[in-house]
Amino acid sequence: MLPCIPHFILSFITPSRSRGMTRRGPTQETMDLRTVGNPWMRLPWLVHFERRDICFLLFVTANVLWFRGPLALVLTSSLQDEYSQHYSHIILIPLLCVYLLYHGRAAIFARVEWSPLLGSILMAVGGAVSLGTEEPASEALDNFSATLLSFVMICWGAFLFCYGAQAFLAASFGLGLMVFMVPFPSFILDAIIGFLQRSSADAVKLLFSAFGIPVIREEFIFKLSNFTIFVAEECSGIRSFLALVITSLVAGHWFLTSWWARVLLVTVVIPLAIIKNAFRIVGLTLLANYVDPTYLTDSALHRSGGIPLFLLSLIVLSGVVWLLRRWECRPASMITR
Repeated sequence: MLPCIPHFILSFITPSRSRGMTRRGPTQETMDLRTVGNPWMRLPWLVHFERRDICFLLFVTANVLWFRGPLALVLTSSLQDEYSQHYSHIILIPLLCVYLLYHGRAAIFARVEWSPLLGSILMAVGGAVSLGTEEPASEALDNFSATLLSFVMICWGAFLFCYGAQAFLAASFGLGLMVFMVPFPSFILDAIIGFLQRSSADAVKLLFSAFGIPVIREEFIFKLSNFTIFVAEECSGIRSFLALVITSLVAGHWFLTSWWARVLLVTVVIPLAIIKNAFRIVGLTLLANYVDPTYLTDSALHRSGGIPLFLLSLIVLSGVVWLLRRWECRPASMITR
């Protein structure tokens, strides 16, 4: 079964140092002796596979099996139309976390040590969260928030147990992104959607005024000459907002060094997502009002028109990253002037 495991998954959990000492691979003579009569040992990654790596894989495998029901439900539901607006990002988070750990493996696993006490405490807390959670009354994804949080905490505890505090801190960004696997509780999700809905409606009003389009607004209702629209919760743009937030976090981690630049980059996402969503609403409304009502009721532009605007938002976000990176590279004397 082991050869079926992708090499890139195994390689990121193969540290280069152990207990502050450099890991020394076996000599060629030793490798030749090991491989005699044992084809498994001809695999280079298996020669360097250590007890802590096997222990971590066993912890994670047991964790996945224990939570297999909620995990399968959340991952499959995130692909369904009913939930994809809010949770389509969930299925990509494990892959992103694995890649980030693989990408930073040299720094993460430079110093590793066993940390059974801290790891056990964190896993125990995660288990307590799971045991203290009542059985969900329905299969709504937000009912599994505590369950998935427990799964994530146990994964964190397993990593801390097997690789120690220094490796855990070095991998904190990749591990921290696992939080996005947890469905938002209803009160948090409703607050985010409500904010985006109100902000998008305000931005739509400003765009109509800037374009000189006569419109009557009644909270979320906009009445034009031939058409009336309602900025519903489905029009809040939360899916693209979450995608931009995750993208900005990763971009800040990779390309920026100062905490203020990373915070500023994530902050820029809020108005960027609102403006992007407002342009989409205004564009579809004008087409429906002056060209054909089906542009807003049943059209490919309505269903997929947000994709080009999202790509444009990524271009704008890239420009912001470039500006912040240039600002960070300026001499300190120039910044303080």
